[in-house]
Amino acid sequence: MIEVSRFARRAFAVAAVAFAMSAPVLAGHDEVRDDPAVVTDRLHRMGFVSWRYIKWDHGYWKIEDARRENGHQYDLKLEAGTFDIVRLERERG
Repeated sequence: MIEVSRFARRAFAVAAVAFAMSAPVLAGHDEVRDDPAVVTDRLHRMGFVSWRYIKWDHGYWKIEDARRENGHQYDLKLEAGTFDIVRLERERG
């Protein structure tokens, strides 16, 4: 049987724990992209005061019935990560 030193066993254990803790990062989790609060903040900075809902959809954020202070309503589609406007459609009312 191969004898492994105590130092080597501890080093392996530390490496295993570090790898396990980094698993969500390796799985593609992006906190900024996945957080609706970041989208909410961005919408407020764009001048929107309310909206019906925010939905994640295939790499984009979809916002329905976003309303500005002047009362105009829009449907928006924002690119994940950059939050660039991909689609902006004004609701006719």
